[in-house]
Amino acid sequence: MTLPSFEPPWLVVDHVLERVLVVRWPGRLFRVEVVPPATAEERAAMARAAENLRPDAGYTRAVSVDLVEELSPSVLFGRHGDAVRRVLDAGRDLDEERARRLAGARPPASDRAYSAAWDRWLAEQPKGARHHGRDHGSTLAVSGVGPSTSPIGHGFSVLCHTVRTSAKLHGGAGVYAVDEDGDEVLADPWHTALGALLDAAMAFGAPRCVDGEGATVLKAAWNSVFGPVMPVMPMAEGGMRGMRLSPP
Repeated sequence: MTLPSFEPPWLVVDHVLERVLVVRWPGRLFRVEVVPPATAEERAAMARAAENLRPDAGYTRAVSVDLVEELSPSVLFGRHGDAVRRVLDAGRDLDEERARRLAGARPPASDRAYSAAWDRWLAEQPKGARHHGRDHGSTLAVSGVGPSTSPIGHGFSVLCHTVRTSAKLHGGAGVYAVDEDGDEVLADPWHTALGALLDAAMAFGAPRCVDGEGATVLKAAWNSVFGPVMPVMPMAEGGMRGMRLSPP
């Protein structure tokens, strides 16, 4: 893959999985190798691409890469990424009827269980202490606490974007409301349905963060509408260098 002209925007290659920013779903993930410049023009372009790039940036700008291997995007969401992927697919295909069913089946204790799971994860993070004990009932990501922004990478943020897209496609008028701060937010049943899917993503994608009672609460709405997620073998830990997520 080579740029048609040696000008920005450059090809951005993340060095580790945690750096890959997933902005839409679904997508394709590749392990790549940056192609060394072979001509004076390419060397000049690579020098421009590297300008003002910090040594600890965590990514490389390139003008040409070799696609070495296609990987499952599930690896972006942790050891139980396949289960998270199923929840994301459900969010992508969500219609108003299922949104109402999810909203109606979400237990009152869900926000508390979801927040408690976040607290357990934050307790494991090098810089998570200052966020510990807060209300995380609507949290999607916490930056700067460790290598990742959540127990499932960018999974919660992607799920939110996916459900909002489904609401626009299938919800008709009244999908959005304006909160007390003047911000546009999802209206019910979509808002509560999103909460139910976030619950499921936490329970299935980060089981180490959820105790037995919490797991029952967080899985309740999902199990009521979709049935239990079948167990899958967790993926091996460890990152892979040189990755890029592209649209399908």
